Parts: sequence; C-alpha cells; structure tokens
Amino acid sequence: MYTIFSSHPFSCNYWVTYRCNSRCEFCKIWRDPSLKNVPDTSFDNAKNNLDHLKKIGVSFIDFTGGEPLLNADLPRILAYAKKQGFFVKLSTNAFLYPELAQDIKGSVSRIYFSFDTLSREEYKTLRGIDGFHRLIESIKIAKKLQQDICLTCTLTDKTMKNIEPFVHFCREHKVIGYIHPCFSYFNNEPLNRSFIKEIEKYFWKPYIRMNLPDLQFYYQGGNNIHRPSCLVGKSTFDISPDDYVLIPCFHHCKKKVKINGDLLSLFYSQEWKEYFQNNGTFDFCNHCSIDCYFGYSYWDKIRKGFIKENLSLLKNLIESRRKK
Repeated sequence: MYTIFSSHPFSCNYWVTYRCNSRCEFCKIWRDPSLKNVPDTSFDNAKNNLDHLKKIGVSFIDFTGGEPLLNADLPRILAYAKKQGFFVKLSTNAFLYPELAQDIKGSVSRIYFSFDTLSREEYKTLRGIDGFHRLIESIKIAKKLQQDICLTCTLTDKTMKNIEPFVHFCREHKVIGYIHPCFSYFNNEPLNRSFIKEIEKYFWKPYIRMNLPDLQFYYQGGNNIHRPSCLVGKSTFDISPDDYVLIPCFHHCKKKVKINGDLLSLFYSQEWKEYFQNNGTFDFCNHCSIDCYFGYSYWDKIRKGFIKENLSLLKNLIESRRKK
C-alpha cells in the first residue's frame, strides 16, 4: 500500500476543475485570477490519463478542485476510474451532491464532505455560502445510499471550539469524521501548533480518525529543507484540469509540463526525475506540512513514525468496522 517499498507512486491528486461555488476563508483558488479561465478536465482526456496511471501503478486517486462536482463529465470520469480498479476518493463541499448522488452512486470508494461547524451562520462565514443545510441533506442521502463517507474537519484557531460538537455529531449520526489542522496552503494563517496536543486527545473517540504521524510532523514544524521529507514525484503528484503535471506541486507550482496524451512516457523519462529532484528543498518547502505530500512517507522512518502510523491504521480499521 505505501510506496516507500515501491518504485512507482501510490496516489495522484487529480484536479478536475478550478471552479468553485464556495468562498472559503483559507483558500485562494477562487481568488486566483490565473485559474479563472482554466478549462475543466474532459472525459476523453481523463480516460487517457487514467489508463496511463494504471500502467504506472497508481492505486489511489483523489478527484479534487475547486469543487469537482461542477465538472459536468465527473460522473463518467469517476465511473471509469472505479472500473479500472482505482480507490476513488472524491473531495467535495457537498453543495451539489443531492442532485448528483444517484449519478455517482457506485463510482466512488469514499467521499469526503467538508464539515467545520454545526452552525449554519458560522458556515456562511467560513465557506462564504449558505450551504450547511445542503451538507446535512447530503449526509442523509449518502447514508441512505450506503455510500462510504467521511466528514473532513479542517481546524483553524477560530474553529478549534467546534471540535467537541463535531466529535459528538459523528458519534450521534454514526459517520466517520477526519480531523486535521488547517495548513498554510496559500499564505493563509495555519492552525497554531499549540492546539495539536488538544486534537490528539480525541484520537480514541468513536467514529473519529486522524493521522498521528501527520500531527506530530505538523507539531514539530513540518518539512526541513536541509533534511526534506517530501515525496512528491515519487509517492504522489498532481495533474491539472488542463492536462499538465504540476512541478513540484499544485500549491507552489514552478513549472507545468504538458502531458500530451502520453503520461506513461513522461513518467519514465529522465526529465521526470529532474523535475522532482529538488522536491522539499525549495525555500517555500521550509515548514510545509501539507499532508498530500507527506502522508505516505513514514514507513522509512521506523523509529519516529512506525508505531504511530500503525496505531492510526488500526484506529481507522476499527472505525471502518464500527459503521457497518
């Protein structure tokens, strides 16, 4: 499962659109003028890349955005990815899910709904839209359809007060909740590291998931550019809606490499190694703790992360069985 023992990436972050119907405080995608006119991924383009990702050996794909459900081809893309045997993850704010739930039923291994507060008014402030009622409706529909869902609670200094109600909600409604800190994605204010120990107290609560090594990594200040831990290009990488591999990552893209219908050849090229040879060492990599790029890098650090990683996996297994 973890690519530290493998020569190919385990996962791919597939950005199917940069359009979004939310206006989240801690995100810049909807603010960035350079992303405004980027076209959505088409089914034909995604199908070709998925075929190549399969040959490369990728197992896990996170279809993300923007708001991925805005992509009209997404149901077909998800269905094809599932048919190819990928673990299909969908990250969404859930606003459009009620209308599309039947269209994507059976095509998604797990859906992650953003869930930061139990207050409709606070949701408007945090997410910039009146969408809390749609989120609750989506949870009910997904449970009725027996869709595997996970509520993602992204904690900021402002929303740490919501952790107890969130934990209670997950237990009451028997739905898995994943708790993680708000990282400094786009020069936003990240969660104060002093709150990490408070988060860890909820590790053994029913229906709650978190990654202890990730939290510890965050608490210790994230990536050290002199001893980089980033595995972008090796464990995971990003594909943009307009068919580019983003170097080194989406959040700090220095170079875009057009795929041109042959991702497989690009991956096995000498250029691929050169593109990612400095991952984790750039100035902007210092203190980075974005879990997309570090979440699979603990198995080579047995003394530091092995026990906590296994403990996290054990807890996840317990919660997976609990909800059935």
